[in-house]
Amino acid sequence: MTVRVLIPPVLRNVTGGRRAIESQGRTLQEVLVNLTREHPALALHLFDERGDVRRHVLCIHDSSAVRPVDFASRTIRDGDEIIITNALAGG
Repeated sequence: MTVRVLIPPVLRNVTGGRRAIESQGRTLQEVLVNLTREHPALALHLFDERGDVRRHVLCIHDSSAVRPVDFASRTIRDGDEIIITNALAGG
């Protein structure tokens, strides 16, 4: 499945300034792993030392916020769009 991934401004310096990148995968987790194969510097920002998605990473898919615990089970369809962002905390 080919999807379009929108990169936040803070991470564009590791993607050559690109705002959007195509990636592939059947799940949101696979898409992010494949994205870091093309842009290895992204791995530092998206994954921790154990290879788990960092807790602060949040993705928007199908108009829904998806947390890292659900990335491996979130099914992606060909042509979907994913937005990478940060989880916000506060009150």
